[in-house]
Amino acid sequence: MKNRGEVLHRRLSLKVFLTASLLAVSLVTFVSVFFLTTSIYQRSHVQQARNTAKGLSTQVIDSLLQLMINGWSRGKLLHFFKPVLDANTDIPMRITILRAPVVVDLFGPVEGEQGDPGMREVLATGRPILEEQGYLIRRIVPIRARQECLSCHSNAKPNDIFGVLKLEQDLAPAIHAHLLKLLLLFLLLSPIPILLAVLIAYHTTSKVNRSVVLLRSNITRVNSVRDLTNLELGGDRTDFVELNQILAEVDTLVGKMKDTAVDRQLLEFEVRLLESFLITSEVVRDWKEHVAKLLLQFNEVMATYALFSIFKVGEEHYDLEIFWRSRPSEETRRQFDRVVRKRVGEQVEPEFFPEINTNHTIVDPTGPEIDLPISEIELQVKSIFLRQPKIGGIVGIGIQSGLSAEIGGSLMIEGVLTTLVNVIGSVRAIYNYSKEMEYYATRDPLTGLFNQRMFWDLAANELHRAKRHGYRFALLVLDFDNFKMVNDRFGHIFGDTFLQMFAGKINDFLREGDVLTRYGGDEFVAILPETNQEDAYVAALRVLDSLKDITFEAPDGSRIRNTVSIGLAVYPDHSEELNALFMIADNMLYKAKREGKNRIGVPTGDDILQAFQAKDEQSLFLLNVLENPDQVVPMFQPIMDIATGTVCMYELLMGIWHDDHILRASSFVEVAEKMGIISQLDFIVIEKAFRELREKRYQGQLFINLSPNSLTLDRYVETVRELAARYEVEPEQIVFEVTERETVRNRSLLQKFALELCNKGFRFAIDDFGSGFSSFHYLKLFSFDYIKIEGDFVRNISRDPQDRAFVKSIISLARDMNIRTVAEYVENEDVLAAVEGLGADYAQGYHVGRPCQEIGLPCKD
Repeated sequence: MKNRGEVLHRRLSLKVFLTASLLAVSLVTFVSVFFLTTSIYQRSHVQQARNTAKGLSTQVIDSLLQLMINGWSRGKLLHFFKPVLDANTDIPMRITILRAPVVVDLFGPVEGEQGDPGMREVLATGRPILEEQGYLIRRIVPIRARQECLSCHSNAKPNDIFGVLKLEQDLAPAIHAHLLKLLLLFLLLSPIPILLAVLIAYHTTSKVNRSVVLLRSNITRVNSVRDLTNLELGGDRTDFVELNQILAEVDTLVGKMKDTAVDRQLLEFEVRLLESFLITSEVVRDWKEHVAKLLLQFNEVMATYALFSIFKVGEEHYDLEIFWRSRPSEETRRQFDRVVRKRVGEQVEPEFFPEINTNHTIVDPTGPEIDLPISEIELQVKSIFLRQPKIGGIVGIGIQSGLSAEIGGSLMIEGVLTTLVNVIGSVRAIYNYSKEMEYYATRDPLTGLFNQRMFWDLAANELHRAKRHGYRFALLVLDFDNFKMVNDRFGHIFGDTFLQMFAGKINDFLREGDVLTRYGGDEFVAILPETNQEDAYVAALRVLDSLKDITFEAPDGSRIRNTVSIGLAVYPDHSEELNALFMIADNMLYKAKREGKNRIGVPTGDDILQAFQAKDEQSLFLLNVLENPDQVVPMFQPIMDIATGTVCMYELLMGIWHDDHILRASSFVEVAEKMGIISQLDFIVIEKAFRELREKRYQGQLFINLSPNSLTLDRYVETVRELAARYEVEPEQIVFEVTERETVRNRSLLQKFALELCNKGFRFAIDDFGSGFSSFHYLKLFSFDYIKIEGDFVRNISRDPQDRAFVKSIISLARDMNIRTVAEYVENEDVLAAVEGLGADYAQGYHVGRPCQEIGLPCKD
């Protein structure tokens, strides 16, 4: 009786299930059909309403203009349109007319006529709009003047906007009525699928029940992985071919599972561990803490003593990070370190033994001491090594666990390590990138001093403190005398080293608490808190006197020295506004240079007045240029294909007309950058250049210099792409060039910028190549199409063997990397012949041609 009751219970349960399933399918089908039908109806109704609104609005405007010609008043017009609106009683319509100023000026406003925002928008833009709010459709169109309207509207011109017409349709009543009818129809038909579902369920359950009971009795024999070996289903037969096939396949599956079954605890652990691989802001904040937590999670399932990761941090240097569950004994630490180092040497650098810096991290210092025999260390350390460093510089990872000696555990650990190597590498990469971004956001990469951006932040804070506490502070603006001569004679590499050394010396001569920043180029600014004019002068004099006795060995073996000119300004004596204070100190710097250099410029009342006048004049001039962009002139300097001797490319330069001559960019670009308008000027000159390219049907390439501000603009590349499309210029024709110094200052931003250029189809070039410390290194970081070789090396190529060797190495490397080379500063035939002999692709310089205002014009002297 008990078995019979269970069978009956199961039979009823299956019957209920099938009945419910069929009812559910029927319900879903009915509901789906209902909603699909109503959706199609609503869309068609709405589309029809849109078309009606469009046609009716056009009809109304045509009729309106014709009736106005006949002299009808506004009231008669609205009365005339009433039959049109009442024709469709299912869809209420309403017409609203808003007069434009040109009509109001002649006939006055209509009382209470304000118009909604959409009508005012169309009145302002002249473009029709279609608004939809639920089932309410509004079409708003402008009413434009025609020639025959001007007899009455004498103050208007053809196509002027007389007003705005708004046509509103409310579809809700019609749609709701339809939905109600459709719903009643579906409810009347609903008993049919219910009856069919009951009949089908009863018939099916009577056939399936016996087979299900048989199959269930066999499956319930399996309660664990071991029970799979005793399960035999091949001899069982049911009334259904499909169930018989399933039983036969289960037998086959049992045989396979015997060899592949894994402990459930390990699987759950792996799933939980994979969940912890999610990279969050907390993980990035301290990647070592995250790895320590992972090690503790390993120990929840298996005894894991250590986890290590190895990173490549230089050409031949590695960082080995070892995480211990608790403190290891000295012997264990030594042996573990030896085993890992040996594997790194064998797997990563088999040719030689790499230099490895090891860092140990103890996760739980209070835990029991770890003391492992060498045999366990060698046997139980499971690791993965990569031939080439992946993201974050990671080249390997490993774990020490007793589970790695077991087959199932070893497979699980291998799977985890494969994922973990990418997770830890990514976390460390993001961590290092964040730290680098934080550093270079405030620091000058050459000198390590605070940069221009940080200067303004620090100076602003100092200004607030000085105001709050009522004390003075001073700004010293320092600029090296004759630094350009040092650069021209010995090159940018020595110039950068020169700046580094003297910047450090200047910093040493200032007081503790004073802040020295690099403002740009060879210009530095010092902030001197709680300093009056006399103390500021003494500090500046101390710098001048100290630098006189310092010499530096040049590449040719000679000893050189340099001096600085200094301008000072004191808050609040000279100004209470920071920008003005800096401007005064900057003007005093140039006053000191004009008076003979190696001296200090101290402002007088006349100096302050002249500084404000000069700044205002230059700023107003540039602002006037923005208002009158015709003053901006694109200049094109030719670039010659050395193999053919013909000009095939141009570099775009900017000029501004002023007093019957063209100002070069060097005379105004610094002020424009400080004013924050350099990008606007860039877009003006680029648009004019693209127009010239289209008019001349120029198909060659155009080099465009990137300003540092361009790298920070979100839509710079997109704006240039839009301009190129407007003037039918292909992206492949545009080559953006950035100086090597900008790659140093903004490497992270530039990498993102370069990737965007590549994705949009633009070309990329590096200018002044060879002027920095790590020229060749940047060829690995960026995908350049062109290298423009530093002109200091090119112009001396015919008489300086070292410059010749350097240019030769650049050209050779570029050829191997499929990068084309442009030799700059080609100023005579000898230099041209020399770069041609070395294999350069292109030449640029005054010997090839000077900048000219049009493409194709003769640009020689």
